Amino acid sequence: MSVTKRFILLAAIGVPLLFAAALLPVPFIFLAFWLYNLLLCGLLAVDFLLTPSPAAFTVTRLDPGKLSHHAANPVSFTVRNPSPYLLRTEAKDEIPPRHFKLTAPSLKHRIPPAAETAFSYNLTPSKRGAFTFPEIHLRVRGLLGLVTKYHSHRCPMEFKVYPNISDLSRFRVMTQKNRLLPQGEKTISLFGAGTEFESLRTYVEGDDYRKINWQVTAREARLIVNDYQTEKNQPVFMMLDSGRPMSYSSGGYKKLDYAINAALVLSDIVNQKGDQSGLLVFDTEVRSLIMPGKGAAHRNQLMEALYHIEETRATSNYGAAFRALLRRQKRRSVIFIFTDFETMEEAGELRGYIAQLKRRHFPIVVFMKNDELSRLAEDDDDYVREVAESFLDERQQLFHSLRALSVPNIETAAEEFSLAAVNQYLRLRGV
Repeated sequence: MSVTKRFILLAAIGVPLLFAAALLPVPFIFLAFWLYNLLLCGLLAVDFLLTPSPAAFTVTRLDPGKLSHHAANPVSFTVRNPSPYLLRTEAKDEIPPRHFKLTAPSLKHRIPPAAETAFSYNLTPSKRGAFTFPEIHLRVRGLLGLVTKYHSHRCPMEFKVYPNISDLSRFRVMTQKNRLLPQGEKTISLFGAGTEFESLRTYVEGDDYRKINWQVTAREARLIVNDYQTEKNQPVFMMLDSGRPMSYSSGGYKKLDYAINAALVLSDIVNQKGDQSGLLVFDTEVRSLIMPGKGAAHRNQLMEALYHIEETRATSNYGAAFRALLRRQKRRSVIFIFTDFETMEEAGELRGYIAQLKRRHFPIVVFMKNDELSRLAEDDDDYVREVAESFLDERQQLFHSLRALSVPNIETAAEEFSLAAVNQYLRLRGV
């Protein structure tokens, strides 16, 4: 319990009254002093006795469902006033330190007699995962406004913060029109991607000689080539690297967060188009592997697998991840690989395993632009600029080597990561 500003003000008013009483005979001065203070203390005691303890209140948390990462989420709880009085009540939710931003740290309401009032605020998480909110603190102001009573209610509830899927509706609307999303990246070549025969046509300069149909060519006395299309209804796998290169920030968010959102958006679009989607998350080991599927239950399974994924500072084990995928996924699939690298050794290892993967599947690699390297490549310091440019050249070497393997790959801005992945999938389907 504590006294309010109103009580302090009333106590302060007694000082000038005491000086005014100085004009009276001495016995009356002391009488006035004691009468005023006794009256003030009596009012304080009455206020204390009449005001119910916050411990008698009933506090109930309302389940907010799934909280979205980096989005404003409404959070509510109710407080029931058991007394026959209208009471001014202030509530404050105890949230874990860091990772959360509140619109209002404390909430104030007048709760009617024997009634229940809802307290609400918006919560913006900056981190995915599961967090426990342990207590709600109440402050009840006295009926006379002279005292404030406190109590902390133990009402723990686990809040799960999931990847932000606010873009799903926008992507769905765009893809329902069977067209590519707005361009935000350069087009990648899907040369050699198709393996399913579609039609015959006359050879034109630049066609791959391996596509020449020699039997038809001999019969027609002119060069005829086979046209191929990408196999329909292929499962689409998302390989998500949560290792060191994905732990850095870009545009205020972790690279891994962009990749997780891209995987969820792509999975949703894949299922919307009637294909199946699967997921493999890895760093030094395989953290999660979900076989291809579709439907609401499958999407919830993906969400449950991704909401608590943490980035690591360790170098990812590409070998373990690719071997696990090849062992479990026998049917030919489109494999979207969301990853990055820092050294040429990592790049060489990645290229080697992708070459092995390509024998049985169709990989597409989506990289995130290194904004910091691009900025340093324009630095005024010659040494800094040269080192940054050498790193950028190494990145280009990997991109060229992958294209030499006929492996589509793209480097895109972090904000367009989801867009790039969806566009490549739609191109494969011939949209």
